[in-house]
Amino acid sequence: MGFKKTVEIDGEEKEIELSGVKNSSEDAHTMPPREMHGRKPIYTNVDEITADNVLRVLNEALNLHRRNRADAQYLEKYLRGIQPILDREKIYHTEINNRVVVNVANQIVTFKTSEFAGEPIQYVSRGNRKSVPKKVDKLNSMMLSEGKQSKDMELAYKMFTTGVGYRLVLNDKAEAAANGDFDEAPFEIYIPDPLNTFVIKRNDVTRRVLGGVNYVFTKPDGNEVLFTVYTANQTFTIRGTLMNAVEVVKVVTHNFGMVNLVEYPCNSVYMGAFEVVLPLLDAYNTTMSNRLDGVEQFIQALMVFEGVDIDRDDFLQMKDLGAIKLPPSIDGKQSKVYYLNEQLDQSQTQTLVDDIYSTILQIVGMPSQGNANTSDSSNNGAIIMKNGWWNAEARALETAGMWKEAETQFLKIVLKICDEANVLTGLKVSDLEPKFGRRSYEDLLTKTQSFSTLRSSGCPSIQAFKFSHLSQDPESDAMDYDAYQEEKEEALNAMTMTNPTTDEMGDAEAPDGEAEEAVGEESEGSIGVCPVCGKRFRKKTGNQVYDRADCRRQAWKRFGGNA
Repeated sequence: MGFKKTVEIDGEEKEIELSGVKNSSEDAHTMPPREMHGRKPIYTNVDEITADNVLRVLNEALNLHRRNRADAQYLEKYLRGIQPILDREKIYHTEINNRVVVNVANQIVTFKTSEFAGEPIQYVSRGNRKSVPKKVDKLNSMMLSEGKQSKDMELAYKMFTTGVGYRLVLNDKAEAAANGDFDEAPFEIYIPDPLNTFVIKRNDVTRRVLGGVNYVFTKPDGNEVLFTVYTANQTFTIRGTLMNAVEVVKVVTHNFGMVNLVEYPCNSVYMGAFEVVLPLLDAYNTTMSNRLDGVEQFIQALMVFEGVDIDRDDFLQMKDLGAIKLPPSIDGKQSKVYYLNEQLDQSQTQTLVDDIYSTILQIVGMPSQGNANTSDSSNNGAIIMKNGWWNAEARALETAGMWKEAETQFLKIVLKICDEANVLTGLKVSDLEPKFGRRSYEDLLTKTQSFSTLRSSGCPSIQAFKFSHLSQDPESDAMDYDAYQEEKEEALNAMTMTNPTTDEMGDAEAPDGEAEEAVGEESEGSIGVCPVCGKRFRKKTGNQVYDRADCRRQAWKRFGGNA
């Protein structure tokens, strides 16, 4: 729904409705069922958007954008609970008309958002360049200072709702750049409303993005719009309406070399997470509403008097007294008083409700929550493979693939800004990649064992953290781990110099407990360093060499009893 405007078409004045432009209280609950199959990408045949053609290209794009906007607005209303069931009308028993909204759409979007972006999306380094990990860790700190996690969740929420989300990257304010008064990051991140945002692509095999458009309504009635068109080298500010861009009022030149408005599609057809199951969601609401109607109609059933002559006053008196006296039977016909009702079979209705709900979860890729067997001894890995959790993980992997492609474009812009600000110079997009932290709490024992195995086999700590999935921020944790190991090694070396031992492994004994050779003049209670495990320990006897019996046996096996 929207507001109406009079325009001249073929010499005649006609009244048209601008769908999705303005919300009014009188039409807020008018939501007829709508058939939708994703948003349509917007293409143009020009090679570049310039000051000479920007108005023409924008007006051509607005024709398709208005349709996409109306669909996206419908989905946002549906998510908030404004659904077709609220307009439900009945032919019979119109006084009993329950309109129940079971907002499964909100459940779907909330689950998808929290499952995909609930944990921070960190960047991890690639390649073998030694300078990269520290720069990537600095980039993660910048993203933290800009609140990227909360903005990622906002972007994902809008993306799963309307089928596409957008991220806008800008320099810090001009005055801050002039004074050198940057915050920790020289860039700013914004998440524009997908209802008022779209990108224009080149109509060829490359599908290259030529421009990004965002606009705001400058008047409450929606009759005036201010567009901002972002291109690779210029930013245009344009005045007009949602029907027609009229005038370029400002042009600003920049040196990004790329469009700084990035599109994040939910999938290849730009469909929202619950859009594919809209008919089932409407059917679910209808079934639940009819179910309550059946209960209410049973309670408010009509009372039938058969063979009983009763007037209004007698009926009201009967209701007050709670009893009635029936006349004797006449000609063998007995008098009866009963309710005229037909109760809805609740068990069959529950079967239908469960089937609809289960089908919805299977189609959108969500785990079942009502029929899971929680009394078995399955571990986390087994749980993932059943109850639909693997289906949810597969859908998240699909979304991650689309997200990474858009994130690459986002990183190009960020690194370009950082390079101009002499921050993170030399860092390339190929040096890093986004890492999604889903299910970081699961199989922790397996992850720690994998990490230990990788480290003992000589794998660098950064690779061990990555491959074992033990850390949500491998760069930072690897640097902390390496620093701790270096500190520990320095302490052990200092202890070895102050407490010299015999030649390496020269005091190994057989595990049968033969006496160990004395080392120096150390006494009971002094501190020693085990030559096998490297741990410091307090000696029980003056000639104790190894921390534990296991260390002594390892030394014996290593030197074959020739120590």
